Amino acid sequence: MKQEFSFKQKQLPRLSMQTWLPLLQCSLSDLDKHIQVITNDNPCLEVQSGFEISESSTSKSHSAFMEYQNNVTNSSSDEIEWMSVSSESLYEKLDNQISAPLFPTPISQKIAKQIIFYINDEGYFEGNLEEIARQCDTDVYKVEQIRQRFAYLEPIGVGAVDYKESFLFQLSDYELDDELSILLSAMIMQFEYIEKFLKHPRFHDAKEMIKRLNNPPAISYMSAEQHILPDMFIETKNEQFTIRINNDFYPNLTVNQIDKYDNFAKQKFKEARELVKMLDLRKATLYNIALVLIERQYAFFMGSELKPLRLQDVADELGFNESTISRAISDKYLECERGVFAFKDFFSNAIDNVSTSEIKSFLQRLVSSEDKEKPFSDKYLHEKIEERFGVKMVRRSIAKYRQELDIPAFKERTFLYKLAML
Repeated sequence: MKQEFSFKQKQLPRLSMQTWLPLLQCSLSDLDKHIQVITNDNPCLEVQSGFEISESSTSKSHSAFMEYQNNVTNSSSDEIEWMSVSSESLYEKLDNQISAPLFPTPISQKIAKQIIFYINDEGYFEGNLEEIARQCDTDVYKVEQIRQRFAYLEPIGVGAVDYKESFLFQLSDYELDDELSILLSAMIMQFEYIEKFLKHPRFHDAKEMIKRLNNPPAISYMSAEQHILPDMFIETKNEQFTIRINNDFYPNLTVNQIDKYDNFAKQKFKEARELVKMLDLRKATLYNIALVLIERQYAFFMGSELKPLRLQDVADELGFNESTISRAISDKYLECERGVFAFKDFFSNAIDNVSTSEIKSFLQRLVSSEDKEKPFSDKYLHEKIEERFGVKMVRRSIAKYRQELDIPAFKERTFLYKLAML
């Protein structure tokens, strides 16, 4: 193992914890801003942004900087158009539309606002009509009547209970002839058997129309995926590991003595030197955590599965509190031959000595290999996992693991597969 840092834990007690812990927890992409806030009132510190350093440094650093900038730009460009129209959140958008003529009375507005409370980030309604009726001192029929009016709100399709109803809501926003409207409604309601419509003379028109509908309905309001900036790179050569800190994006701090010798100047000079030490200590802390991860998760870096690992295990080995390790790995990423991973991904719980990471990996392989015409239910996935690993699990764990892996539920996968085959 090639080491590039010597970690001096005895430095830590002398540092200001109030400054140190937020600096340790800060993500690499936010580090520049965080340092600027700390140094704004310190005349002894000169700060050059990590991004500026990358832009003006070696060609390798410049390439890293440009790649980051391009990825950030590309990841956000798709959203510019809708953001320029409205920067409101989904719930602000809905709340601002709860008024006459759709909701002319105080009770209709009260019910509508309560319905919004039960709309998830994707735009689907997950509430219970009877519960909302009790909360608003009305009947279920009235609540459902108000919910149906959400078909005329933006984003179109919001407030529906599933993708079928959402598609029907969205159709109301298009001018369709009667034949096409009837065909589309039938295809949506019988989406599981959509192949029976293949010979209809207007099938092609209906198929193109369905492709224009949003699933989920609030997709334009969902958080855009952010480009990940690795804190370090782990490189492998002849089964030897090298850890390289991503210095290209660290700010460069220069400590200058000012032409004063009063207590203020002395204090600011001391704080400036201390901050430089903190920045180096942040690098050393992350480096040493990476060392432990390589040692404990060696099999993973060589192509196998993750082993069970707790935060406390790393804390004990480095002589820190578990809470400090938790702060250190927050929003931190490393890049290796297998891809880019969050530090927290390497900490895996265990079920009867089988890591949850290994179970998730098997779950992902099962879904990837499933018959697109007959996707696996959670019940089947649950049975196969218990059979493969010889463990006992509750079925709701499967739903939890699916969500963590961004695997849609059985019904939604069925819909997506059908849509892809059109």
